[in-house]
Amino acid sequence: MKTPIVFTIAAVNESSSINLTAIDWAIVAFYALIIVTVGLLFSRKPKNSEAYFLAGRSLRWPMIGGSLFAANISAEHFVALAGSGFAVGIAIAAWEWSAVFCLAPLILIFLPFYIRNKIYTVPEFLERRFGPSVRMTFSLFMIILSVLAKVSISLWAASLVMVPVFGLQEGLDVFGIHFGGQTVLIWSVGLLTAIYTMKGGLKAVVVTDSLQSVVLLVGGFILLWKGMEAVGGWDGMKAGLDIAKASTGRDYLSMIQPATDESVPWFGMMTATMLVGSFYWSMDQVLVQRVFAAKSLNEGRLGATFCGFLKLTTPFILVMPGIIALALYHQGKLVMPLDVQGKAISDAAYPTMLGKLMPQGLLGLTVAGIAAALMGHISATYNSVSTLVTRDIFLKFKPDADSATQIRVGRWAVLTVFILGATWAPLIGKAKSMFDYLQAVQSYMMIPFAAIFFLGVCWKRITTAGVLSCVASSVIISSLFMWNSARIQSGAASFLPYMDNAYLRPFTHSAMVAGALSVFVLIAVSFFTKGASPEQLASTTIQGATFAEVDEPVAWYADYRLWLGLAIASALSLWVWFSI
Repeated sequence: MKTPIVFTIAAVNESSSINLTAIDWAIVAFYALIIVTVGLLFSRKPKNSEAYFLAGRSLRWPMIGGSLFAANISAEHFVALAGSGFAVGIAIAAWEWSAVFCLAPLILIFLPFYIRNKIYTVPEFLERRFGPSVRMTFSLFMIILSVLAKVSISLWAASLVMVPVFGLQEGLDVFGIHFGGQTVLIWSVGLLTAIYTMKGGLKAVVVTDSLQSVVLLVGGFILLWKGMEAVGGWDGMKAGLDIAKASTGRDYLSMIQPATDESVPWFGMMTATMLVGSFYWSMDQVLVQRVFAAKSLNEGRLGATFCGFLKLTTPFILVMPGIIALALYHQGKLVMPLDVQGKAISDAAYPTMLGKLMPQGLLGLTVAGIAAALMGHISATYNSVSTLVTRDIFLKFKPDADSATQIRVGRWAVLTVFILGATWAPLIGKAKSMFDYLQAVQSYMMIPFAAIFFLGVCWKRITTAGVLSCVASSVIISSLFMWNSARIQSGAASFLPYMDNAYLRPFTHSAMVAGALSVFVLIAVSFFTKGASPEQLASTTIQGATFAEVDEPVAWYADYRLWLGLAIASALSLWVWFSI
């Protein structure tokens, strides 16, 4: 997900097979060798737990930004974003371009608290604000969902894309035992990534992430270039999309879709994306652990801003290929795999484009880019979960454990997460409804969690009892809303008042209604329960309007406010350009 929205990932069949030449294989092998070598080179024995989990708090902005970007992009982005581009057009890019605005709360509000409190995990900050019960609740929630809905889906989505690449549709026989192609890839890629993550901790992860970001971007722009060349440039693409529009009525190059559109309603894409994304970019351990490791507050802010600039490119390298595939399909220039109803499988857009358009050599580089996305995201999740397990769970029971013990526990946590994620991944294909449920719960709960953080930092009246009540009510409310949505989609009557209204049916709108009810519980309970002590509030709440200022003198070109302003202006310009 990385972009927190429920996508449908369809199987890629043989008609979208990808044939690698010897040159392509050589490029893929060379890339794998470079990544493993670099990962091991930066896997020198860490001096202490801070060096292992937070790279000694020594990271500079280029590596922070590159690592944030690589940790965010995973294999399902290639499948789902291109597939959504094919199905609904550029409007899905709102989840990507909104990242610039969603990074602003991290940069302006939360990062100063994180850096100055010298914390290891996001739940650790929650403990300082609300107490140990909130820390444990949030940590367990993130650990469970990281295994069930991050590592597993990344491995599953990658196997869908990579099976035709490696020609493993028929599986593989090892010592007389037959293994399915997806099984081979899930366990091989998961283990390879776990090895260098276990060995070197965050420093190895960040360095390899930075390299992988370069490969990902280069491969993505090459496919965009080849696609635009095949479709006949911008005018040719628009001509193909006009044919599609004639049959569907959808403007595929407009960010503004009807408010009743169940996939990308304009109101939800301008509001829910910000709320959900603010949690994801400011409070998700997988991402913010990189900025915890910044050498200084300004370096962390610059790194997050740099990531914002990189996120501006994702719609062009991931969504646009799907839109180009749609244009080519309607022009009769691209054969797409069809479902049982004879409709083009949108999620096959990216692998189909790869197989049909990329010449030898460049295909290998693009495949390496997909592998980079997969390994970057999985290594980030491995490392963040190991930090959560060690710092929030293990040290709770063994507070006097030395650094060597903490590192050892962290490595075992990586291995455990890999095994659990790889074991769970095949179940996603057999019981996809369960995965959709987990992803939906995560998405529905991100809005209340974002409210907990924002109100907790900005309003001293929010209490521990209010937070726990909000979390408990979120689980109940989210389940009811998702059940109700499933009933409506099946043709049954809504049991929740007004939720069958056309304007409330879209996922983004119903999630905001559910979130508002949970936030009401948060505020109501907080008013009637005891708040935190002044000592707790002093270092965990905003004391004035100085939170956005720089913490040290810097040259004008190194002032994060300049670059953040440019990033926001660029994102706004793209939204406007594709809205008029």
